[in-house]
Amino acid sequence: MATVNRVYILIAFILSAIASIFNFVSIGTEEWITGSSVWLNGTGDVNYVHYGLFQGTYKRIVPFSTTYQLTMTCSFKNNICALLCELDAEEREAILDSLISNTYDPNYAYANCAGISKFTSGLRSFESTPVRANSDTYVTSKSFINAGVWLSTLLFVVLAALLGLWTSVLALINTVHNPYQYFLSVQSLFVYNGIAFVFTLLSMVLWGTMYNLLTFHNVSIYDTIVGSMSSDKTAYLGYSYWMGITSLAHYAGSIAILYYREYLNERDPKQQKVTLQTDAADPSLFLF
Repeated sequence: MATVNRVYILIAFILSAIASIFNFVSIGTEEWITGSSVWLNGTGDVNYVHYGLFQGTYKRIVPFSTTYQLTMTCSFKNNICALLCELDAEEREAILDSLISNTYDPNYAYANCAGISKFTSGLRSFESTPVRANSDTYVTSKSFINAGVWLSTLLFVVLAALLGLWTSVLALINTVHNPYQYFLSVQSLFVYNGIAFVFTLLSMVLWGTMYNLLTFHNVSIYDTIVGSMSSDKTAYLGYSYWMGITSLAHYAGSIAILYYREYLNERDPKQQKVTLQTDAADPSLFLF
């Protein structure tokens, strides 16, 4: 019964809940990728960028510091995504289309971007002078985030978080009740935790593979895509990504504690099943 050794079910509830929380936090934070970029015109200024699955922040120095809010913008027909800073969604999509078709404006100057903070001084005229894109740069799909990988990563993390939440609720119910339906029973907790573990692992594998092949060499912001800046080998996976390890550990821990409970139940004489057999010669006799 579920009420036997129920303290272990309570522990499984706590572990699954923590795993789910880390999944949700990773979705909402902006540290899946953290990196920097440098101008290719030799100024030596270092610019900083970090972003999550939806938004990010870009600190750009021209020559003074301006911080922009970035938004993940995708074109699924071209299977690409990039982090762009325009306020209007249609404008971001138009810029993304111009990048993939190599018809972008080399004089683009972040005029319609969402600035979070800005350092100003009496030398304001310097900041208004844009650094031009490299007109010789031919944009390829390797400059972008893969839209399929981004969407799959997001879906897997969301599904893992929801499954973890569902599992924790069921574990809590099973500490006080004994549902007879399999999909609500203690046995189902093994399945739900296992699926949540696999979904979390898949999200990390997909994003980590894309990072090694693409993002490690280009963080997919406008300046690095058009060749004004280089971010080659400066990006790394941020804490939002590594939260997946914590979720994996807690899902695995929840499964382990449930298996340990099963082990204790099997060793408990009170939980031993007695099999009754009848003697064919004398049906009135039972063999134990």
